[in-house]
Amino acid sequence: MKNAINYYYNLFPKDISQNKDEYYFFVDNIRYSLIKYEDDPKNVKNIYDMHIDILKKGMYVHPIILNKDGQILTTINNNNYILLQTIYYDFKITINDIMSFSNIILEDDHGLNRNNWGDLWSQKNDHLEYQISMLGIKHPIIRDSFSYFIGLGETAIQLVNSIEKTKAIKVCSHKRIRKQTKALELYNPLNLIADIQVRDIAEYFKHSFFKGENIQEELTLYLNTAKLSSYEYLMFLARMIYPTYYFDIYEEIIAEKKADEELSEIINKTSAYEQIIKSIYHYYKSFLVVPQIEWLE
Repeated sequence: MKNAINYYYNLFPKDISQNKDEYYFFVDNIRYSLIKYEDDPKNVKNIYDMHIDILKKGMYVHPIILNKDGQILTTINNNNYILLQTIYYDFKITINDIMSFSNIILEDDHGLNRNNWGDLWSQKNDHLEYQISMLGIKHPIIRDSFSYFIGLGETAIQLVNSIEKTKAIKVCSHKRIRKQTKALELYNPLNLIADIQVRDIAEYFKHSFFKGENIQEELTLYLNTAKLSSYEYLMFLARMIYPTYYFDIYEEIIAEKKADEELSEIINKTSAYEQIIKSIYHYYKSFLVVPQIEWLE
């Protein structure tokens, strides 16, 4: 790998370390990350253009370093890699770090728009239901809990599809935000997409709750001060209902990257989480017209 970095980037680190799909090293006290890129290569130009727009707005994301041929992707040992200059990388993010991204308004989504949640969730649910019919017998914890969480997913889809569509502002968002996300991931341009501003904060709250955090005070403060449109308030509720926290672990179990027991902690907290959702729903009813959801009444 050292020879490849020397050749393709004219960088000569003394040592190279590896962490999963990342090789990182220092040159002149500047940290670099060579990250394996496994998504569609057709998207890399869109990612590059979006990250340039963000940098021009004065917001930090890890700069992408082009190789000696001026290319974004570098193929090494039959794998594609992208080199990032990762100045900020080791601190854990806060809600304020996430909120700062919601201020980055994107005039051009560069083909990375992901706000068609109803369609995306419907496709995902269909795929998961087919998958569980084939593989569920091997995973009794999934088999016994799946119907509940797919039901939550259907509720979220119905809510999204019932909301009058409006032209919402698209901001810099992430494929997934978690409580323990570090700066390396937060500022990684390969994780960025265009979506409405409530996406990241909803994922942060969900993950925080299921990691044992008491989110009620911070959630209340957010809803009281966020100045969202009616559409954004309702989409936030839909995103809080949709159980990405369950499906993410489910997929890792199916891929044999995690054990079934990883879901037990989530399953044990479902009643308490329902109370969080109900509190949002009833708060909304004090100032919004909210589509009726029977189990939240």
